[in-house]
Amino acid sequence: MNAAKQIRKLIQEGESPEQVQVLKDLAAALELSRPFDLASLYEIDQRYFDLAIDLLQDWRLDHHIASRSKLLEQLLVEIPPDLKVELPATPQKTPEDESKS
Repeated sequence: MNAAKQIRKLIQEGESPEQVQVLKDLAAALELSRPFDLASLYEIDQRYFDLAIDLLQDWRLDHHIASRSKLLEQLLVEIPPDLKVELPATPQKTPEDESKS
């Protein structure tokens, strides 16, 4: 089982919420290109630290895209509204734009 799936399983099971929060923060930071406090990794047990390293390796190697997407969906639901980033709307092409092409 890859790291994203393992983290999703821990979230769903409600296991060690404080330690899992560090993993969730790391996953969100990786996916959303946000800063992450590496010192927080020293505050979690070895089992969770190893999972954090696995997550970094998975992201680095760009594996398990579907699992990461599912994890991101779950994390985005949990992000407070004041921290959510609005994405710019994609402009729609008009018939006039089409004729210029």
